Amino acid sequence: MTIENIYYIGQTAAAAAIIGSLVFVAFQILQTRNQMKGQATIAVLDYQKSLIDQLLADSELYKIALRGNEDMSSLNDWEQHRFTIWCLKETSMWELCHHLKRQNALDEKLLEGKEKYWLDLHSAPGRREWWEKHAVMLDPEFRRYVSHKLKDRAVRPLRESNPTFDPNRFAEKSVAGDATP
Repeated sequence: MTIENIYYIGQTAAAAAIIGSLVFVAFQILQTRNQMKGQATIAVLDYQKSLIDQLLADSELYKIALRGNEDMSSLNDWEQHRFTIWCLKETSMWELCHHLKRQNALDEKLLEGKEKYWLDLHSAPGRREWWEKHAVMLDPEFRRYVSHKLKDRAVRPLRESNPTFDPNRFAEKSVAGDATP
């Protein structure tokens, strides 16, 4: 065996080692991306749970959100303030999902179902009014994305697409005459 043959064998072995290293790095990148998507999914579901927990713990806020989504002008000044903050908090979850998806860090199926709900929600009369007045607090690219999606959607009460969110469900009068939760 000549020096030249040994040289070619060495070159071939080095090339195989490099290819093996690249395959290993590609596998590690895939694993990291899957872990990142898993962590993003957990973060989104935790955020959603915190929103639901807040509504369950504060029936007054829940009623404000229901009424505000239907007609923001039906709320007094304090309620409008709470509604605005609630809408920002809830819409920020959509914004978070949007940015995670753009970074390819969120499962498409998770976003798909949530986005359908958010589009229905932001098509409700009061929520659309909120969007037009307060969306400036959100990322400009996200605002353009959502505004584009909303432009061809009719404004309609959320209760039409999801009866769970009908504020009239809580119009029942108690003995004292107050609305019951």
